[in-house]
Amino acid sequence: MPAANRDLMRAMNRCNVLRTIRLAGTISRRDIAAQTGLSQATVTAITAELIKDNLIFEKEALGTTTGRPPVLLALNPDGAFVAGVYVSSDRISVVVINLEARVLASHELPLEADVTDPVQVADRVAESVRACCISHGFLPDDISGLGLGIPGLVNAHTGVVHFHPGFNQGFNWSNVPFRELVEKRTGFETFIENSSNALAIYEHWFGEARGCDDFLVVTLEHGVGLGIFADGRLVRGHKGMAGELGHIRGSSKGTACRCGLNGCLEAVASTYSIMRDARKLVKQGIWEMGKKAEEITLEDVVDAAKAGEPSLEEIIRRAGKVIGYRISDLTRLLDPEKVVITGKGYLAKDMLFEPLVRAMKERRCEVFGSMPELIIQPWQAENYARGAGALVLQQLHQNCNIHLVE
Repeated sequence: MPAANRDLMRAMNRCNVLRTIRLAGTISRRDIAAQTGLSQATVTAITAELIKDNLIFEKEALGTTTGRPPVLLALNPDGAFVAGVYVSSDRISVVVINLEARVLASHELPLEADVTDPVQVADRVAESVRACCISHGFLPDDISGLGLGIPGLVNAHTGVVHFHPGFNQGFNWSNVPFRELVEKRTGFETFIENSSNALAIYEHWFGEARGCDDFLVVTLEHGVGLGIFADGRLVRGHKGMAGELGHIRGSSKGTACRCGLNGCLEAVASTYSIMRDARKLVKQGIWEMGKKAEEITLEDVVDAAKAGEPSLEEIIRRAGKVIGYRISDLTRLLDPEKVVITGKGYLAKDMLFEPLVRAMKERRCEVFGSMPELIIQPWQAENYARGAGALVLQQLHQNCNIHLVE
């Protein structure tokens, strides 16, 4: 067998063994061989490498009373530490996580409204990562790599950001080599991904979709994001831009979208559109808030809607209904086992999700059988940064080229 093929096979087998250990929690070499179809000799060789790399360790089984207790293998949680960064339009969130994606350190840096230049933002990312590490006692050599999660059009292979929905209002984020900018400033090997894709990777490895190979992650933020897993693989598409759910048709009314098209889903059914419409109500005198329209937050809108402001409740419910229709369309197109919905839109809870679920049920067809399992997940700001960190964990599991903790 040519050397290149042998290296590829070795990497695939290594990944398969690590995945089996991660999903099992603790498992014997014999059971790994049975589940993967690899020979006992191959499993022994691979696990010896993984122990040497500090990614797994041996532990004795508990509860055995006679004979020699079997030796089990488990993931070493602190075998490596990685940093994950989420870059939104108004803040940078950083976490340091271990091999089980447990958050060991976190830091958040608000961005000034005039910080929109990619170089400025890359400087802030480097500053935030340093602050997170220093404040929690991590040295640069402790970090095995850095993951970046960014909303918008991101090519994970080239490291280029083609469009950022928040920053494009200011400096032009067209074809920005953002991974390179951050890598030069931090010194860490860096991986970049659309934030919804990064979150989908996290859910697949550690979250609600663990062990599930066909699922969708829908994120309700300033835009409407989508991460797609099919047959156990993240779907990125030809240019790395697959999953732009927010830019499919959402309305026939032609509402202008930030991408330049009209009638996009996120132009009529995102937190961005909810805020836009709520601010219009303030300017028209329909909703009196005691603040300037530009000062209103999503929390203000949701709280007022819950308190009985009918015009705001109608805006939120309308958004939920439209999103439900589009998710229903996706379930027939992609046939997922699960659909995970998360994001800051979770703050609206039943006002958003009750019409969303009802719309999905309206579009249900007996020919296609039951609806996929729908999981509505509470929103946590650090989840996107944790998802970015999962990019690095994925690379750690697939190869040995990233620095490991000694």
